[in-house]
Amino acid sequence: METDRERRGGIQVTDVTNASRTQLLNLQTLTWDQEMLRVFGIPEGILPEIRSSGDVYGAEQIEPVKGVPIAGILGDQQAALFGQTGFQSGDAKNTDRSGCFLLMNTGRNVIQSKHGLITTVSYKIGKEPVH
Repeated sequence: METDRERRGGIQVTDVTNASRTQLLNLQTLTWDQEMLRVFGIPEGILPEIRSSGDVYGAEQIEPVKGVPIAGILGDQQAALFGQTGFQSGDAKNTDRSGCFLLMNTGRNVIQSKHGLITTVSYKIGKEPVH
């Protein structure tokens, strides 16, 4: 049976930055981590499709903005790193208002912390490799 969202053309998507913050994303494959889903008892079918941060996901369906592309998703702190042009390996940014967040772009290498820090995705634009 078709859902209301499907009748209206809706989709359920997220980008790699937000998916990575759930800690359910496999950072090597950029897909939902089957082992983590099993451990937490989460059916993969309820999770959104994972896409690039720089895709066009659809178009607005409501007048007066009907047809306007809906594009670009970046997680909060990753968006700050991107907005401050943290595009290269070694680029870093610090934010300290509602919390204190330090992010550093490690390039295309997944580097696991030896000190309890979280490894996450910085961004992925189109078909380019993830950072």
